[in-house]
Amino acid sequence: MDLTPLLTTIGIIALAEFGDKTQLTVIALSAGYDRLRVFAGVILAFTLVTGLGVLVGNALFQLVNPEIIRIIAGILFVVFGILALSSKESCETDDTTPIGNPLLSTFSMIALAEMGDKTQLSAITLVAKYDSPYLVFAGAVLALASISLLGILAGKKLCEVVPLSKIRLGAGAMFILFGVSFLAGF
Repeated sequence: MDLTPLLTTIGIIALAEFGDKTQLTVIALSAGYDRLRVFAGVILAFTLVTGLGVLVGNALFQLVNPEIIRIIAGILFVVFGILALSSKESCETDDTTPIGNPLLSTFSMIALAEMGDKTQLSAITLVAKYDSPYLVFAGAVLALASISLLGILAGKKLCEVVPLSKIRLGAGAMFILFGVSFLAGF
């Protein structure tokens, strides 16, 4: 079995996602919310978005207007930013957070942010190049999970070093900035 599609996908997707808005979002969310739920939400979102990219490819963008996805993602990020700024939670939050269920909130933020993003487009391209949807899918999810896990570990350490009020301020501002950039079309 030729593992070139798997290894190429892992490399390309990991490099594309490292330091991306999604990893920064994961770091911010994991600093103040249940890390297991954040990780589960991220994995579910990446699995959905990557799966759609692999299965449907370019037809996805013919069915769902990318402008609608961009606007919804922008609004969602602004709302989560405002909620993060008004949060009174500690670094060891369990179930109830101002953003609701961390799993569902993370899932919705990441899924909307990643629709049409470079990682989804890379997966579509790699499937077309290698004609190996299963290996590309596995490679993309492995890469995205690994980068997200690094973000979650960084978020945990960040919470130990930086006061949560500063993390909340930075996360809220970052979410609002991402939301405004989505709404502005950047």
